[in-house]
Amino acid sequence: MNSKVARKRIQTYVDGWKANNIDLICEPLAGNCLIIESHGPKYHGLTNVKEWVQSWIKGTYKVDKWNITSFYFTRNTAIFEWEFAFSSSKSPSREIDGISVVIFDTNKISSLREYRTTKPLYNWRKNKKLSTY
Repeated sequence: MNSKVARKRIQTYVDGWKANNIDLICEPLAGNCLIIESHGPKYHGLTNVKEWVQSWIKGTYKVDKWNITSFYFTRNTAIFEWEFAFSSSKSPSREIDGISVVIFDTNKISSLREYRTTKPLYNWRKNKKLSTY
């Protein structure tokens, strides 16, 4: 595994979501993959991933934007930052910024875990009110 192959595998996965294409989404995934979305759901194995994608498509959801803004790779692990937007026929577009940690096993994605911002980004100097955690 090298950086170029890792980037291509991740881009294939992202492109699959942008096209609502189950085969393209699953192509770079290992059979026993684990995907954890930033808001909590876990999907283990290709069968579970396919069911998830089918329900996404059936719910008329679509990815409006998924841009990879940075990419880092070492050994069998990649980390990439992203800008993501999605919508459905029932809801307006929503945007999320985040990061994913990807583990590879024999040139396939064995694990992908997402983390995201939970509030809009802002310039702290222009907004003097500090929020509490």
